[in-house]
Amino acid sequence: MKKNVVLITALLSTMLTYSQESGDEVVKNKKGYEILPKAGDIGLGFNAVPLMDVVANMIRFNQPVGGTNGNANQFVTGSNNQIVAKYFLTAKSAIRVRFGVNTLSGSFTNPVQDAKAMFNASLGTADDIQAASLIRVDDKLRYSKSNVLLTVGYEMRRGYRRLQGFYGAELGVGGTSARQSVEYGNSFSDKYPVQFTNNFNSASVTTQNPSSTRITRNLDARNRGGIRLGIRGFIGIEYFVFAKISVGAEYGWGYSITTRHAQTSNQEVYQIGQAGPSVFTEEIKTDNSEKTKGFAVDNNNGNVFSLNNTLGGNTALNGGAGAISIIFHF
Repeated sequence: MKKNVVLITALLSTMLTYSQESGDEVVKNKKGYEILPKAGDIGLGFNAVPLMDVVANMIRFNQPVGGTNGNANQFVTGSNNQIVAKYFLTAKSAIRVRFGVNTLSGSFTNPVQDAKAMFNASLGTADDIQAASLIRVDDKLRYSKSNVLLTVGYEMRRGYRRLQGFYGAELGVGGTSARQSVEYGNSFSDKYPVQFTNNFNSASVTTQNPSSTRITRNLDARNRGGIRLGIRGFIGIEYFVFAKISVGAEYGWGYSITTRHAQTSNQEVYQIGQAGPSVFTEEIKTDNSEKTKGFAVDNNNGNVFSLNNTLGGNTALNGGAGAISIIFHF
């Protein structure tokens, strides 16, 4: 009888220990620190692929991990320009947020010859002309770009000790825009040649001759941009290499709707008509508006239904915290 009691006690102890390890056990390292996140913890992560590229280059791998040098990306890189965070409601569930506000603005200034000063000097002496040829006015281009994305999701987890699996879904919305405007130092004239910058990237200058019947130059342009809306399911694994520090891999599949407006431009026109020369502005469309929708897996960058940035980048709805990510919990 005594042996039976000891056997039953040992069996119950084994079952309880197994239940704790596979269920609500608080996993600790040798120093007594908790390894896994718990309710109230916050997780911050970043894409580990760029870091892996640095390491690969240090040990002289020929091919970077991220698949650069003209090759297709091997890993999801959709969160390179986003803040990725998690808030754990319980040890097994979390709210995750990805947020990115990426903006770029600036200006280019290109000096050109002062056309009016040259015309006025042409009525004077050679010294007047020489002095006027040194006078410059500025053509200035200003530009701005933005890419905004907010994604909110719910994540559930399960696993055994340091190895944890997770899955869930997220909803994302975002938008992109880009525009530019130009101020010219020389006004169009029907009396004398006018210089103006036609390409700020190369500082190329065009001279408008009064005898030209029609010539145009851009005043402002709104480049292609639009709005994105999508929902995505994801699944992945994390391994906690240290207390509250994990390395994870994730993959997903989603549905997106993307609208994109046509590129438009306002241009200034100098034209010689039957009534004589005139200067006016006109708006032109250089392409058509678009709307796309459909399903896509992560890294489906070549598909028209992929969840890519409408301006051509990969900072849209696809990808999670990175197909290979490092996440810190505290």
